[in-house]
Amino acid sequence: MPESNIRKTMTRGVGRRILSLFLFAAIVPMVFTAGLAFFEFHRSLESEAAKSLKSSAKEYGVEIFTRLELAADKSTQVVRIVEEDGIYAIADHDYLLSDFEAVWVVGEVGPPTISLGSVSSDVTLAMLGASQLASGETRLILTPQNQVVMLRSTGDGDGGGVGPVIAFQLIASRLWGPRENLPFLTEFCVFSEAGVSLYCTAPIDAEIHSSLHQDDGQNRGSIFGKWTHAGQPHYAALWQLFLKGAYGAPAFDIVAIQSRSVAMQSGTDFNRVFVPAIILVLVLVAVLSLHVISRSLGPLQNLAIAARQVAGGNLESRVRVRTGDEFEWLGEAFNNMADRIGHQISTLEAMSGIDRMILTGTKLEEVSENVVAHLIDLTQCDSAAVIARGADCPDIAKMISLHDSVIHNDRIQLPDGVGHQWCQPRQVALAETDQESAPYAERFTSFGQEFVVLIPVVLKDELKGLLLLGFATQFDMAQTSLQRIVDLAGRFAVALSSVEREEALYRQAHFDQLTGLPNRQSLKDRLTQHLATARIDNHSGAILFLDLDRFKEINDVFGHSVGDGVLSQASERIVSEVRERDTVARLGGDEFVVVLPNVRNDSIVRGTAERLLKKLAEEFTVDGTDHYLSASIGIAMFPDDGATVETILKNADAAMYRAKDAGRGRFEFFSKRLNAESRRKIGIERDLRAAFYSGELDVQYQPQFDILTGIISGAEALLRWTHADKGPISPAEFIPLAEDSELIVDIGSWVIERACEDLCSILDKGLHPGPVSINVSGRQLADSSFKKAVMDPIHKYGIHPGYIQLEVTETTVAQNRDKAIAILQSLREEGVRVAIDDFGTGYSSLSYLQQMPFDVIKIDKSFIDRIGSSVTSDNICRTIIKMAEQLDKKSIAEGVEEQSQLDFLKKNGCDFVQGFYYSAALPNDEFLTFIEKQDFHTQRRKALEII
Repeated sequence: MPESNIRKTMTRGVGRRILSLFLFAAIVPMVFTAGLAFFEFHRSLESEAAKSLKSSAKEYGVEIFTRLELAADKSTQVVRIVEEDGIYAIADHDYLLSDFEAVWVVGEVGPPTISLGSVSSDVTLAMLGASQLASGETRLILTPQNQVVMLRSTGDGDGGGVGPVIAFQLIASRLWGPRENLPFLTEFCVFSEAGVSLYCTAPIDAEIHSSLHQDDGQNRGSIFGKWTHAGQPHYAALWQLFLKGAYGAPAFDIVAIQSRSVAMQSGTDFNRVFVPAIILVLVLVAVLSLHVISRSLGPLQNLAIAARQVAGGNLESRVRVRTGDEFEWLGEAFNNMADRIGHQISTLEAMSGIDRMILTGTKLEEVSENVVAHLIDLTQCDSAAVIARGADCPDIAKMISLHDSVIHNDRIQLPDGVGHQWCQPRQVALAETDQESAPYAERFTSFGQEFVVLIPVVLKDELKGLLLLGFATQFDMAQTSLQRIVDLAGRFAVALSSVEREEALYRQAHFDQLTGLPNRQSLKDRLTQHLATARIDNHSGAILFLDLDRFKEINDVFGHSVGDGVLSQASERIVSEVRERDTVARLGGDEFVVVLPNVRNDSIVRGTAERLLKKLAEEFTVDGTDHYLSASIGIAMFPDDGATVETILKNADAAMYRAKDAGRGRFEFFSKRLNAESRRKIGIERDLRAAFYSGELDVQYQPQFDILTGIISGAEALLRWTHADKGPISPAEFIPLAEDSELIVDIGSWVIERACEDLCSILDKGLHPGPVSINVSGRQLADSSFKKAVMDPIHKYGIHPGYIQLEVTETTVAQNRDKAIAILQSLREEGVRVAIDDFGTGYSSLSYLQQMPFDVIKIDKSFIDRIGSSVTSDNICRTIIKMAEQLDKKSIAEGVEEQSQLDFLKKNGCDFVQGFYYSAALPNDEFLTFIEKQDFHTQRRKALEII
């Protein structure tokens, strides 16, 4: 920048202020960003170091466990040789003794029988404690010299006591492995659970073990902490190798250690580059700020001079700025503004003509024709049109258009959400629209237009209509004529308001003046239409005849003004509890009618009636005084309970009086069958709530099996209820009632808690049943605390999240897709498994499979039942199994009851099955007995797969 420009910039007050603000706006965010980035980067490095150390500790622990498994297998072979040929026969099998430093027989009394190496005299049978070593069982113990010894029984002794026990002292170097196989610059230590150092790759103070447990004393599974060694900061991670289930021994604590300088090496490189980059940015900001300020002050002076001239009355004044930037655009905008002021006179003349037509009461069609003619004159467009929405039916509108001096009148259907789509002026390309979203497109296309400009007509913040301009080429939305069209739209809004006044007279004749609801005449008209539609489409509807109980007492005691206030509040409450497509009408007095068209089942009608009774039982506050009422509702279904409007209203009225006679504050169906069913469902729901809070519900477990091996692979937790009087209640009956009453959220949380508690007791016995599947409803997924309801019991009982599998249906997720998918993804990241239940019966689509986080696809029982009897069902099952395989997921079939079904599933590659063919749902104690009969080594392998 020339020195003179810099001096001029710094000597002007505006220049100094702008420069100061620029520098301040750059320095403060830059310093803050730099500090935040530095902090976040180092925090991220530390987090990565923690993950790496934890992973290294776990990998080393798994290697040790593998070596123990190999040593256990060799000890098994040695015991077999001893049982067949005697203790000294093992000397001929060197390959079996390569992992052992010493082998001897431990007896109750007397010296041990030595077969290999020197014997540790500290190993006795007394070290086993009160527990006995069963035949074929393997135990690990630590000697006082911290030597690892494996004990294995050769058989039962005389009299049922402990038989001969062979001790195998493991070679430490082979058990802990060579150092060169471990990660570079990372040290490892193995500690006993009591904190005794068993092995370290380098001299490490044993205090590191206690320091790590001080950081996290409650969770011994995976601990990360900081530690100072030889004056240098280090990072350390602990992973616990569990040995109790396999060898009846306390766990080994595996500790991985790395110096902070090695773990944070990337941070040093980052600091070397980051600071110079920050300084360079600040210098560039200062230089560019001075350059921009010097280029801006000159055009601003020119604009200020021109503005003063226009303010003085010289409308011909123009400004010329040739900077090629926003100041040039500002100058052009200033010139355009002056042009628009000159054009305003012609626009005002056009508007005054429209005003005269409005005042003389000219019809809407004549006003619209005049408006479209002015639109073409003002913008020179090829064609124009106006759209006027109906006051009584906003989705239906009139469109009056002009092209080649010919007027066209159309009646169009507006799309849903038109107020949001057309609330701002915009231009659309007809080739990119369709008839549904742009009902005007067909007319303008017939005019040969390719673009349409939409100008909203707004009255009191409500969209009343549109002005449309058609062009063969794209229109410049920045033209000054567009503003004149906006002003014209305001005049057209006044014309529409005049039309609405006429329509208000119509509303007075067809709507109740107090509540604004349709009156008896409007109700009959709408009900006639619903009856005709119900007969044509073969669906049902319902009307609810509602009467306020003891309303006459309020009128008599407090006066009609209070009664009117109660009626107004009652109408608002009724409208708030029904769907938008339902009709609420006031017949007169305290009688209301609700029309529910196209209802799928009577439960929707019951739910609506219950909500209305509950809402109308709340206090009505009028003039500071609370009034309490109830309501009686009579329900008639059409067309079953009446073929005409008069008949259906009469039958609903009769049902309402029956409700009053039964005690008021209730509803009754005209049909006796629906009344009995309604009472039963209400009773079941009431008893279910009582059963839940009194602890009468139970959880049973149906085992799931590997289809190839027939070994248990998991179980499904199933809710069961045995009613004190009615006996067992089917889940198909009481679970939908729980979902309708929102009790399912509390019940679902209890089922998760109960399943975790039962699973904990199973795992504590050293058994591993595989993952337990728990069904989840849509209301649970919609609850904000659902993730907490899942993770809290898992943490409470110390269960690995992989033991819990949530079963959700596609329909459940579709009810609130984005939120449900986010929750399931979050739980899956925690380690919880997810299965798609009843696959193929809901919203099955590839797009859902792409988005949904899941591990297992569950084939619905309805397809399994038809295997062999329907080619379609067979193909569907094959497709689902193949799709799961292609997606790298597992498949499970439920409801398997026959050998032919099992053969089909096995042939087509299904992974798991469940059903009565194998086992019914079992109570927890029977399920525990069932698991205890399973192979121990298989269970241990499944546990390792989950972990």
